[in-house]
Amino acid sequence: MAILYKAVQQDMKRKFIIQQLENADIKEHQKQSIYELEYRTLRYLLSLHRIQNEV
Repeated sequence: MAILYKAVQQDMKRKFIIQQLENADIKEHQKQSIYELEYRTLRYLLSLHRIQNEV
């Protein structure tokens, strides 16, 4: 049961990050769709975007 919970939780985090990237008008990374990227890469992209747009 715990494994299923972790998988669902990870998927929800991934979807949230994808939504944040879409809101920032980021659709791809290195010619690869954000929907095909791994969670760690998505997290990296979102962090990079936030740092670059920090005021």
